[in-house]
Amino acid sequence: MKVNIFKKLIREVIREELDFSINRLEKSLQESIVKNKVTKIYEEAPKADVYSELQNKLDSHRVPSDSKPVVQTGNQILNDILSETKNSGEWKNIENEAKTESVNENTAGLPDHLANAFTKDYSQIIKKAEEKSRMKSGA
Repeated sequence: MKVNIFKKLIREVIREELDFSINRLEKSLQESIVKNKVTKIYEEAPKADVYSELQNKLDSHRVPSDSKPVVQTGNQILNDILSETKNSGEWKNIENEAKTESVNENTAGLPDHLANAFTKDYSQIIKKAEEKSRMKSGA
């Protein structure tokens, strides 16, 4: 075996091993970085007294509801939000279709060129376009 070929083989093997080792090191570094970030976030998180202050503020702004919420989630804030939604009544119109008005019937607020575009009969243009497409396809 020639020396040049032997050197190339050794280089390839070394590159493969280095790539494999570097990939393992990158993964372990990423895992440790994530663990450190999570630990840091946990350590910097507000303490329980901050949460109790926020809870008191929410309690003072809360609207008392007449009935209990339908679903009990185990989270009082979420239960209150659900009961407020239930009592608001806006959701009751969700099944009604949106009322739409045809532009053809009401073009009063539109400029003339738009009103003409909406009220124009395009059937002849469509027929011509269909004829041309049939001619191109050979039908």
